[in-house]
Amino acid sequence: MNAERLHVIANAVLEDLTKSSIIELLQQLVSALQNQVNQPQQPQHQQQVASTLQSVYDALSQSSIDDFSPAWKQVLDEIGVNAYLGNQLKINIKNAFERNQITPSVALQEITDIHQNATRVRDALVQMTSSFVELGIGAEELEPGQCELGVVVPRAYVDNNLKNFGKELGRFDSILEVFAELATGSRPGFIVRTISSSDLSVFLDMLPEIGACVAIAVERIVELYKKLLEIRKLRHEMQQNGVPEKELEGVERHANNQMDVGIDELVDDLLERYYSKKDHGRKNELKTALKKACHNIAARVDRGFNIEIRVKPFDHNDEQEGDEEQTPEAETHIQTILDASKHLQFMKLEGEPLLALPEDELNKEEKK
Repeated sequence: MNAERLHVIANAVLEDLTKSSIIELLQQLVSALQNQVNQPQQPQHQQQVASTLQSVYDALSQSSIDDFSPAWKQVLDEIGVNAYLGNQLKINIKNAFERNQITPSVALQEITDIHQNATRVRDALVQMTSSFVELGIGAEELEPGQCELGVVVPRAYVDNNLKNFGKELGRFDSILEVFAELATGSRPGFIVRTISSSDLSVFLDMLPEIGACVAIAVERIVELYKKLLEIRKLRHEMQQNGVPEKELEGVERHANNQMDVGIDELVDDLLERYYSKKDHGRKNELKTALKKACHNIAARVDRGFNIEIRVKPFDHNDEQEGDEEQTPEAETHIQTILDASKHLQFMKLEGEPLLALPEDELNKEEKK
């Protein structure tokens, strides 16, 4: 886990906790429940519990935690704080009340425990970020208008091998260059911001227009793949039950055809949206390359890769005169990334990959 990245995530969580005042609201909820337990015949105490509980739910519904990227959410899961943040906290509180509708004293104990644990999480994050500052460990903050793309490569896919990992990064660079040409008309290359060895991830600087183009593609491919998850699960169950591989070929063929149709529609949409030149010959070449790139992304999603794109919006309360980057086009690209990134998520994959890799992927020797 990268310390600078952990620092920026912790800052974002603390900002959310401060804006939502969730720790304070939980304390109010505990107090209201205590009054109800002490004086159960007083209707005003029940009303106060209901009112405070709704305030808690409203605050958590507006939490920014649930808009975090998949990689950020994975970090929160790894450090064990997910249960006390955002929608997961809301679910846990609801469950506590639903289990104890006629036993407020038990609900009080559960909510008290939740409040204490949430407070400990907040205090631990405060101490951690203070220590980072004291030790001179920065936070991977983005500048307004800056875009970053992250790719998490499963260790098993590259056999935990440095050479294979390097080759995979080269392949992904080729994939992204297609989107760069579509969005900008050129292939400028990408600057590495961070490489993490804990989960073999790389984070790249990216122009917002390229990031928006990639974000649309990845969002659509992930949505297409979600529809195949049940097929993948069923095929796995059939394999477990001894169904011959030949009998399963039809299942795989159906899944690949479904993805092909979706990618064809996606490519047409991307070309219509981003391709502005009048060179029809190059447009056809780019269409072929774009299909190949999208198939490569789909195959990697199928193999456990995760792609995230984050961007920092411009601060409209602090506009700088003459800021050439803050244009209506840039604002549109940023909003596109923000909208798409909400739908990117890690997926629980069961069984073997379902989609075929394009022909130029890992050769047989590399797969050994």
